[in-house]
Amino acid sequence: MRVSWLTLVALTVGVGPLTVVAQQSGSHTNIPRWCGKPYEPGYPNYDPGGELYPPAPSPSQLLDVQLAPRYSIYVSSETTGSFVVDAAVSRIHGASYVNATGNAGSGTLSPFSTLFFSIALESNDQPLVQNNVTVNTTGNLFEFDLTQFAPSTTAYSIVLYGASVDGNQTYTATTDLYYLPDKTTGSVTKVDNLNGGLLFRNNATNSQFTPVFPFGFYTDYGGYLELSLENVQAYADYGFNTIHPIASYSPNVTTILSYMDSIDLLFQYDMRGTYQNLTSVTQQVNMVKDYSALLLYYTADEPDGNQDPLNGTTLAYNTIATLDKYHPVSLVLNCANYYFSSYGSGTDILMEDAYPIGINATYSKWGTVCNATYGDCGCDDCAGELSDVSARLDDFTSYQEWLGWWPKPTWAVPQSFYGEGYWSRDPTVAETWAMNSLSVNHGAKGIMLWTFPTEDELAEANAQQAAVLSKEPVLGFVTGGQPTGVVVGGYPLLDVAYWVVGGQAMVGVANLDYADGTGTVMVDLPFSVMGIASQPWGSLDWSAMNTTLAVEDLPALATSLLIVNI
Repeated sequence: MRVSWLTLVALTVGVGPLTVVAQQSGSHTNIPRWCGKPYEPGYPNYDPGGELYPPAPSPSQLLDVQLAPRYSIYVSSETTGSFVVDAAVSRIHGASYVNATGNAGSGTLSPFSTLFFSIALESNDQPLVQNNVTVNTTGNLFEFDLTQFAPSTTAYSIVLYGASVDGNQTYTATTDLYYLPDKTTGSVTKVDNLNGGLLFRNNATNSQFTPVFPFGFYTDYGGYLELSLENVQAYADYGFNTIHPIASYSPNVTTILSYMDSIDLLFQYDMRGTYQNLTSVTQQVNMVKDYSALLLYYTADEPDGNQDPLNGTTLAYNTIATLDKYHPVSLVLNCANYYFSSYGSGTDILMEDAYPIGINATYSKWGTVCNATYGDCGCDDCAGELSDVSARLDDFTSYQEWLGWWPKPTWAVPQSFYGEGYWSRDPTVAETWAMNSLSVNHGAKGIMLWTFPTEDELAEANAQQAAVLSKEPVLGFVTGGQPTGVVVGGYPLLDVAYWVVGGQAMVGVANLDYADGTGTVMVDLPFSVMGIASQPWGSLDWSAMNTTLAVEDLPALATSLLIVNI
């Protein structure tokens, strides 16, 4: 995404001065750097800083009690909400936990296995929920009455008070609850704080919140979309449900966005070149916030790679949230581990864009090596393998755990291009399907590829996968649960995950081996399989017996999605 970032201009005429005034992040800001590292010959080799490390473990167990509303927002047409309560035993976050508690009326001790709690409005201790959870469980849901609240654009502060049965071990957690006045124009998008997906509502959904798995492309605006509404329609005809027009925009952007409204093509609104100018952000949000096809905002494009000011994404996020809390905010991070906390704080959705196809992962076009402290090879700290995509998603998950954040959803930006001296070739169709499958297996709740127009065969290949991932029955699994990885003994390049929803499970398989395999491959699952209900994706001939799925002769880069009865 580097060329486009360098050539951006502001959207609006008469925009005021920049209101984010800070130097670039990191040290040696006077030399060419990417992810804080010098990449041209002749510059010193130094630690770029900004790395995040796992916290030192506690010598004793902790109980990490966390609280969040099920959805990022509720609106006043809704009458019932839910809280999510986590009570995980941890070594890095939480308060002291001793697995023993007294019994009322006796001097005996029993295991501290149940946390009793009350959830209340912090301002007056008005109780909303009184219940209990089993210690070392997460994702516990508890309903409450929303009509106790007056709709407001200001968040309500909520507090949880928890304790062991004898009251000797106590815990607290806090969160914000948004109960907004209902929106009568345009769209509304919620983030599911339990499963990470999105719920979307507009006139095309009959004003009902429906799950959406965004699948589409970053798309050239000035050289493609702007030229003709027929180009917008041609993109939509592939069946992609979401588009990301790449800024900068021209004055006729409203014509393009209005056409997207008319065909219900959801869009991710890009402010990459102007997000540090809060005056411009304000003007743009006020311009687009009532479009019915607006899915979410996008502020920073690789702010970590570009070493943008560390507070820039948060300032932009706060500005957008003040103007429009009905739509979430997203950004993409490019670096493996460079000021993740600072840049990632300013978003609801974290996107990654590791591009591993056709790179030299160790020596760059600049004539320098690439390692943890030097060089830019097009994919930061990558091996030049398909698994770079899943590794980056896993890293983002780990970083959030280290920081103690309530997990933000992650999206993938898979590669569908070549060039710029870094990437020697396009992905093949099989590699494209493998990267997309890997992304979903590792928790991605959206896929927005870089970039369109792309090669016809890649557009068609992604359209085929989009038609499966963005519709039922697959949609219900990827938005209604989180994947659990499965290690397949003897097959280190076979990536497998499953989702359980109701009485069924969906199993995702991605073979990362470039060589065909022979013989029987057996995938052992932690549940009994009563039969294969359907195979929404892939053409392999799978069979099921007891807890095992099996296939003969696994082809190179094969991918599958199976729905099984359990």
